[in-house]
Amino acid sequence: MDILGSIMKKMEKPPVMGEKERKLKKMQQDILKKEQEAKEKRVQEFRKNMAEEIKKFVEDEGRTRHVFPPMDKPYRSMLYTMAEDAGLTAHSFGREELDRHVMVFKENHVPCDAEMSALRRGEVYVRPLDGEVGAVEEQDSGDDDDVPQKTRRSRNAPPPEYLQKYQKHLGGMQFAKEDAIKAQADNRSYGFVSSEQKRDKRTIEETLADIRARKKQKPDSS
Repeated sequence: MDILGSIMKKMEKPPVMGEKERKLKKMQQDILKKEQEAKEKRVQEFRKNMAEEIKKFVEDEGRTRHVFPPMDKPYRSMLYTMAEDAGLTAHSFGREELDRHVMVFKENHVPCDAEMSALRRGEVYVRPLDGEVGAVEEQDSGDDDDVPQKTRRSRNAPPPEYLQKYQKHLGGMQFAKEDAIKAQADNRSYGFVSSEQKRDKRTIEETLADIRARKKQKPDSS
């Protein structure tokens, strides 16, 4: 028992750390502490800047949406929470690790599903107008936060997709009609007789008269 007890006591003792190892460990701890402090400082600075930007946007009655610069996902998550606390609706657009950014909207100014889909594709939303086939929203060359100006569809602008499909169908019918007319012309050139020309357009009286005339001519021909 004495031998076993002495062995167990030796195993429980922590390994002795040399002076060099203690300095290295302390240096690593200091580096981690500085990195953590720098991270917390960046987060505080980010929250402060975003809070000021959100406040200016909320107080500006002439604006309904605001675009923030691209940022990493952790910062976007923080911005989402700050926007919700301010009574705003936030959505992210763009490609991750490239141009993914947050856009916030004021109450009663959240885009419809069609516009949201266009924003996710990076396209300019086309909003139909009353009494018009459609409308094109031209992107403003100024601030990205401005609402795109609505203009009527240009005459040179391509028609909607469903009209293009309909016109394509009509074009196919027109080509088929032209091919049929061309085929009839070719048949006539090769001696074919159309069904209209094969029809007997004489009246009954005219037909009977022709038959009697042919019967009278038969004895003479013999």
